[in-house]
Amino acid sequence: MRCFANVCLSEYPFRQMMIRIIAMLGCCLSAVLSAAQKKPSIILFIADDLNQQDVGCYGNKDVQTPNMDLLAAQGMRFTRAYAASPMCTPSRSAIFTGLYPFRNGCQMNHFTVRPGVPNLPDFLKSLGYRVVISGKIDVSPRDNFPFEVTGEEFGRYEPIENRIDRKKETVRMIREHFQSRPQQPICLIVAPWLPHVPWFPHKDFDPQKMKMPSYLADTKETRGALASYYQSIRAADKMLGEVLQAVDQAGQTNNTVLMLTADQGAQFPSAKWTVYDKGLRVPLVVRWPGHVPSGAVSDALVSLADLTPTFIDIGGGAPVDSLDGSSFKDVLVKNKKQHHAYIFAETSVEPHYWYNYTPARSVITADGWHYIKNYHPGERFITHIDKVERNEFYFDSWVEDARQNSHTKFLLNRYSYRPPEELFNVNRDREEFQNLADVPAFKDILKEKRALLKKELLKQGETDEMILEGPLPEFADKSYTIRQNKSASGLSFNKKLWNPDTLYIAAYLEGIDKGGVVCDYFNNFKLFAYAGKIGVLLADSSIWESASLPSGSGHLVLRLSAQGDLDIQFDHKMVLSRKLNKDLTKIKAGYVTCGKLQGKEAAGRLQSYQGKISDLRFIMNELSGNP
Repeated sequence: MRCFANVCLSEYPFRQMMIRIIAMLGCCLSAVLSAAQKKPSIILFIADDLNQQDVGCYGNKDVQTPNMDLLAAQGMRFTRAYAASPMCTPSRSAIFTGLYPFRNGCQMNHFTVRPGVPNLPDFLKSLGYRVVISGKIDVSPRDNFPFEVTGEEFGRYEPIENRIDRKKETVRMIREHFQSRPQQPICLIVAPWLPHVPWFPHKDFDPQKMKMPSYLADTKETRGALASYYQSIRAADKMLGEVLQAVDQAGQTNNTVLMLTADQGAQFPSAKWTVYDKGLRVPLVVRWPGHVPSGAVSDALVSLADLTPTFIDIGGGAPVDSLDGSSFKDVLVKNKKQHHAYIFAETSVEPHYWYNYTPARSVITADGWHYIKNYHPGERFITHIDKVERNEFYFDSWVEDARQNSHTKFLLNRYSYRPPEELFNVNRDREEFQNLADVPAFKDILKEKRALLKKELLKQGETDEMILEGPLPEFADKSYTIRQNKSASGLSFNKKLWNPDTLYIAAYLEGIDKGGVVCDYFNNFKLFAYAGKIGVLLADSSIWESASLPSGSGHLVLRLSAQGDLDIQFDHKMVLSRKLNKDLTKIKAGYVTCGKLQGKEAAGRLQSYQGKISDLRFIMNELSGNP
């Protein structure tokens, strides 16, 4: 009598017995594979404007960040993680698309990505994930990023008291998801406005007892600002602790990849808005029990553009070769020492300062070099910091202190004026105080890094000429010029200069038979030339258009008064005249465009213009300017 798996062959026919054994083994194998293949949930906590050096686990002794420190003790801390841009919207757009700013379309703050750019929700939903963002979103157009949204109250800029998620919507989302959908992995982005300005008033820090970072001028006002910044970091850390606790209480610690990072550095001079180290180097900490060793430290060079590819990899998706970022999963789980040989970062500043377009492009290499090319070195660098800071204003104290303090004068000039090129050895000069670009001993390294930047710009499709020209409108003689396929935010217009009683729009159009949108004016109206007709589409969807026109090319002049009187001439003939009975001449939130809609694709009248638009100008009050 033969026995197998405790079943006697004398009791069962051999064939029947083998079928049952195979079925049992199949069930067991299926259960094992199911458990092994269950995709981990992913939670990304994005602090807002946080320097890497201002976290306890990165060496700061003044600010207390016990939850960030705990996360680092339980996972891996990256020392060389960099944002793709030192501004909120471009940085987050790169995080969520895996593409550098020029390729995704969002180079300036508050601009949009290009229509139809694939992004994190698209990728992970196709892998079975529920993809949710809680709090600040700050990427657009919103319908291009199909996040499920929660925490909208604490996702608003004001009041700042809401920034700590007083309704605990994030914690509730975590708890409810794991209770109601235990089999579906979630990718949750937790994005508070912390520690973004306005900072919380400092109550737990004595400004006079703190160690002053050397990149900041040591004034009473700056110390007060630093203390308030630290207070807001403490609030961010507390909120992270609530997220950690919610995951642990849900019993999902071991099957959740939990990451902490920041979109860029703090809003201090030569940090946020700039491509200096303090503007780009951010914390990056990853906990994944059983996969990532506790207390690990990685010096691998990574970009925040790597986050989306890494999430795809963790979720079991195939690599997306078209992305600029690449997965660093092997750094996490296989202790791979290197990732990128170099990474790229840029700033185009932001449209609040249309008169101060001071772009820079940079590369940071794995061997510790940082090369920066400044495209308008003759322009003074201006940001919120010295113009519109909301609280804890300290910049005037720098100006005053610079009169007698040589270090403050150096810091002030470093912030306000840039040479054409900068080269830093960040291994030896983390503060980037010593520019080596003009030092003869480093001329070969300078040439090498120049070539590297040129190679990267060529790969992205951006040229020096395009950067010098920029995306902003040109203002002259009470008129703005917008080039075809360009756009400008409402923030790009100087409201002190632009307040027309009568608006003129003038251009030369070719190809109005196919045509499309000529321009969008702040969502007040859209001017189109399509199928041989010229007209306007109003925000209420009403359309006014001309009869069919005999000529496919000609000069266009639109006149619109503040009282709503609309006249359109084409090829020197009046083709449309209407009374709209509303003022559509003023600046609103939105964009002005030439030949396209900002961040969207449309058909028919509002398709991207299929012909040529020359010299599109928005003109205030008088059609002919002074000679």
